[in-house]
Amino acid sequence: MMLQLQRVMVFIVLLAWTACSATQGSSTALKLEHQKSAKPHAERGRSPSNHQFANGHWSYQGVEGPDHWAMLKPSYMTCETGRQQSPINIVMPHAGYNQENLEFHYKPTPLIIRNNGHTIQVNYQKGSFFRLNGRSYKLRQFHFHDPSEHHIDGKAYPMEMHLVHQDEKGHIVVIGVLLTFGKENPAFARVGDWLQAHIGHRFPAQGQEVSTDLTFDLMDVLPDTIHHFSYHGSLTTPPCSEGVQWVILKVPMKISKKQADRFITTIGQNARPIQPLNYRDVQEN
Repeated sequence: MMLQLQRVMVFIVLLAWTACSATQGSSTALKLEHQKSAKPHAERGRSPSNHQFANGHWSYQGVEGPDHWAMLKPSYMTCETGRQQSPINIVMPHAGYNQENLEFHYKPTPLIIRNNGHTIQVNYQKGSFFRLNGRSYKLRQFHFHDPSEHHIDGKAYPMEMHLVHQDEKGHIVVIGVLLTFGKENPAFARVGDWLQAHIGHRFPAQGQEVSTDLTFDLMDVLPDTIHHFSYHGSLTTPPCSEGVQWVILKVPMKISKKQADRFITTIGQNARPIQPLNYRDVQEN
């Protein structure tokens, strides 16, 4: 009788151990299955972010705006880590004085206007150049920002035009021309009238390039005086490369408010915020 009872007890223990092992195995399998399914889910959660920033697309608003440029692409990191970034606020009482020689040698160019989604840009035909202290820089293109990127004594102007130059070694000089409200600018009005007549609006649509039968001469829109500020800075758009020589003309040119409003309706505000001066010298000429 005692032997039979012992056998029954052993059988019960074995049965309980088997059931426990099965439960643990099932629990482990469920845990592993959850981990397997959770891992792809986490990867899917990261994928949109990686895909979104893979092409380095940038803008002036939201998650692709200036505060986030450095995170959009590794080559944009200078936008955050650079110590000589542009634009800046030029405080005149703190500017030093330096004598620089500026010479403009601009010729009329066939007018081809492009809306690249960030600005309105005109690529200039070869043959026009700018000379700074005897060194020549070819005029590549000019484009516009609204409002002005550079400030003078804390004041922003309605718009700013950038004339981009480069020498044979790749050194860049950008001339900033501030624009203020006044009478309609006749040179820009003539271009707007042509576009209105031929494409139905006064600026190309985003991604559109328009070849006109007009010629355009930058000498017609530059101020008569070449008094200016100069400093070392960067490109104001990604990748924010430094080593750029900036020349900001003191005397603004005039455009009408309607002309500025047409630009902002087409492009929107496209000015990078003011960057720290970081002990750089601003020269007054």
